[in-house]
Amino acid sequence: MTSVVLAWLAAGTIVIGGAAVRAGQQVAAAEPADLIVLNGKVVTVDARASVAEAVAIRGGRIIAVGDAASVRARTGPATRVIDARGRTVIPGLIDSHVHALGAAPVEAVRPFRTLSSVGDLQAWLRDEARRAPGTGWIWSPRVYPTRLAEGRFPTRAELDAAVPDRPVVADGAYAFVLNTAALRTAGITATSADPAGAQVVRDPGGEPTGLVRNARSVLARYLPPATDALPLDQIEALHRVYLQSGITSVVERGGTVEGYRAYEALKTTGRLHVRATVTLMLPAGLQPADADRVIASLPLQPGQGDDRLKVGPLKLTVDGGILLGTSFMREPYGQSSRALYGVQDARYRGFLSTTPDVIHAGIKAGHARGWQMTAHVTGDAGVDVVLDAFEAAQRAHPRADPRHTLIHAYFPTPEVAHRVATLGVLVDTQPAWLFKDGDALRAALGPQRLARFIGVRTWRDAGARVAINTDHMFGADRDTAMNPFNPFLTMATAVSRRTESGQVVGAGERVTRDEALRMMTIDAAALSFDEADRGSIEVGKLGDLVILSDDLLTVPEARLRTITADMTIVGGVVVFEK
Repeated sequence: MTSVVLAWLAAGTIVIGGAAVRAGQQVAAAEPADLIVLNGKVVTVDARASVAEAVAIRGGRIIAVGDAASVRARTGPATRVIDARGRTVIPGLIDSHVHALGAAPVEAVRPFRTLSSVGDLQAWLRDEARRAPGTGWIWSPRVYPTRLAEGRFPTRAELDAAVPDRPVVADGAYAFVLNTAALRTAGITATSADPAGAQVVRDPGGEPTGLVRNARSVLARYLPPATDALPLDQIEALHRVYLQSGITSVVERGGTVEGYRAYEALKTTGRLHVRATVTLMLPAGLQPADADRVIASLPLQPGQGDDRLKVGPLKLTVDGGILLGTSFMREPYGQSSRALYGVQDARYRGFLSTTPDVIHAGIKAGHARGWQMTAHVTGDAGVDVVLDAFEAAQRAHPRADPRHTLIHAYFPTPEVAHRVATLGVLVDTQPAWLFKDGDALRAALGPQRLARFIGVRTWRDAGARVAINTDHMFGADRDTAMNPFNPFLTMATAVSRRTESGQVVGAGERVTRDEALRMMTIDAAALSFDEADRGSIEVGKLGDLVILSDDLLTVPEARLRTITADMTIVGGVVVFEK
């Protein structure tokens, strides 16, 4: 008889160390743990919202959860025992929307700098013109009018004053401001037609103001040349900062096949320290007739990979962004939005950046081939179009639980939330944008519309499953990045609904701390079909844990966003400790 006793559960569940074990699960009942955390407040996020004292991990998975005495019994001569000293222990946090693949190349060339005013922008442009002399285009770091002290886009004249003799672009992702040289080089004049899909804002005389909406495809040929390979060192460095923030799993939301290969290279060389799911972007300019062929030609398959790295959904970009005034809305933006967005037409509602026929064709083709589909869509009218496409795809090719996902979906109503829940669609959204941008948006869009901005309570009350996350895309500091990837700021904003100025916007959309934690753990795991493997502290699940500096459930609300990770554990291995 061997020294290892293996128990097979034929039916039902049993409790080991205070935690239930699923039927059919193999349990190494006599094996000592590799790592044990004792004397903690272990917030399990299980179905009963249980709180335990200790947890044990062996072979990368949790083998016991319960009281300290029973879990201590799993100690062996090689077991690392961590005394939590009463601190709170939570499941490893899942940031289900990041852009490390986009942030890393920027950090490799010139670390991202937050620009807080038009003056900051002008100084950066002058410095860049000196740093890289010549005649080439200068692209600013990402700037949003909601984040500039002036509360508006920079003007063409302000860009000319900074750099008059070469093309300059203030980059807003879904809206851009060009200086005179850039307009001239791009062929945008008082008499030119708007480029396909783009909208040139003009003064009363027809002269371009410099503001051009949805023009990235038009300006793409002027972008700085891409490097041949993604910088693995910078990607790895960003992952380590995620771990320092308590984030143990990420979902890349703007990936490509090349991006997935970069993650594979990290994994192969032992440098992939987080768990990652990589979303694949469908190409810009996709035509309806080509959708099935393009998707069929992908060299990766849905869900391919393992619990460290796998292929995620296919993604379409449907509209722009509410920070730039390019979300496709049901109702006009209104005159109050003119200063922030440069809106002059009282009927302006934003617009789709992808035509409905492409949206329907892409979603239908991916759905038919077994892909989870996801769409960047910020405005409520855009959400209507995407839900129509999800529903039509499911009707044409019925599938069990495809878990198609809305990314952003910032303005839910109870009716839309009920439709989302009925269709089994999930939501991926970012509360911290309320914190960063709520003051400017409230002035532009009005308090009534902002009351439902990022309305996670509306989604949850309707039964829709929501993952909250950060949309990190530029910068390598959790609090000063363009979109802060501080998960505790994300949860704090969902709980408090406070903006950066301290104003409460839409108090009816508040959630509890337990709900906020669930939306960054078990509900975030469900977004990538991983809820049976991660997102809670239960026997059989991956041993991903975070020991916190403060108690997430009881610390004063004002201190929620200042919580830090004292220790981060992935698969039973300590990957960060203070």
